[in-house]
Amino acid sequence: MLTLARVAVLFLTLSLLGGCAQQKDHASPALLSSVCVMTGEALDADCPTSDYMGGKVGFCCEKCQTKWNRLDDAARKQAFEAHKK
Repeated sequence: MLTLARVAVLFLTLSLLGGCAQQKDHASPALLSSVCVMTGEALDADCPTSDYMGGKVGFCCEKCQTKWNRLDDAARKQAFEAHKK
C-alpha cells in the first residue's frame, strides 16, 4: 500500500512539472527593451509590440509601430541598438 502511495505522489509531481513546462512553451516572448525603440520613451504595460529577433519590441504609440514596420532590416537594427535598455 505504501508503494502505491509513493507511485501516486510521483505521478502527481511529474504531472504538475509537465504542466509548467507546457505553459512556458506557450508564453509570449519577452520585451527586448523597456523603452520605445523609435523614441526611447518608457513603455506602458499595454503598449503595441512587434516581433523582432526572437522577442518583441515595444512602442510608445501606434505611430511609432507603423514607422518601424516601414523600416528595412538595417534601419531596424540601428533603431533597436540606439534605444535598447
